[in-house]
Amino acid sequence: MKIKKYIFFTIAFVLLILFIKLLFFREKTAHNLPAILKSGRLSVVTDSSALGFAMKGDSVFGFQYEIAKAFADSLNLELIISTNNNFKECLEGLRKGNYDIYADFIPITSEWQNEYLFTIPLKTSRQVLIQCKDSSEKIIKNQVDLAGDTIYIPKNSPHKLRLKNLSDEIADTIYLVEVDDVNCEDLVKWVAMGKIKQTICDERDALKWKLQYPNLDISLPVGFDQQYGWMLYKESKQLQQKLNDFLNDFIGSEAYWKIYRKYY
Repeated sequence: MKIKKYIFFTIAFVLLILFIKLLFFREKTAHNLPAILKSGRLSVVTDSSALGFAMKGDSVFGFQYEIAKAFADSLNLELIISTNNNFKECLEGLRKGNYDIYADFIPITSEWQNEYLFTIPLKTSRQVLIQCKDSSEKIIKNQVDLAGDTIYIPKNSPHKLRLKNLSDEIADTIYLVEVDDVNCEDLVKWVAMGKIKQTICDERDALKWKLQYPNLDISLPVGFDQQYGWMLYKESKQLQQKLNDFLNDFIGSEAYWKIYRKYY
């Protein structure tokens, strides 16, 4: 009986080790380009907006979506698109293997480069304060005047750190209200409607929204110029290289400018 028990526990232990190794192997290879090509699918996450991914009737559209679709098509892959407005959840999804690419304009910082890969820079821009000129509130013209004021941002926004740094720079508190399950487009609309006082937005996107909402004031920058790119899992170096090769050829092409003019 003792020998049988020993054999049983030994086999169980070996099977447990093999199971753990299998899980580890799957996580490590989940984003490898050969595995993606073999699966025939490319999983991409972006935000739920006209610049990310959106649906209207039977139509699907989105600036990030159309570029991701062009990349998937270049590899003869089926594009699996997901939407999530929570920055931290998107990063967690990359790490767990739920997504291969996080397609959004994400500031390229040394902090995130330690844990994730970035594509080549897709643009250089800065964040600006979005205010409503129709509001009874006085339009803020200087960053120092944000002292003691409140700015609404999407929950876990990648620009949260910049606003905290700005708070330190002006040596006073800037209160941040993080709103769950919204994107910058939603908050800009809320400012225009008078539902909230102010938010921040990428300057290029702000110019786009100002055409739709002329009552917006977007004159005050709250950050410096930064480079923005897409994010990938840290071990996805082959996928990163393939994607960078594609973007180097695609950005500036006739197909790219056709998409760009459609949204900007």
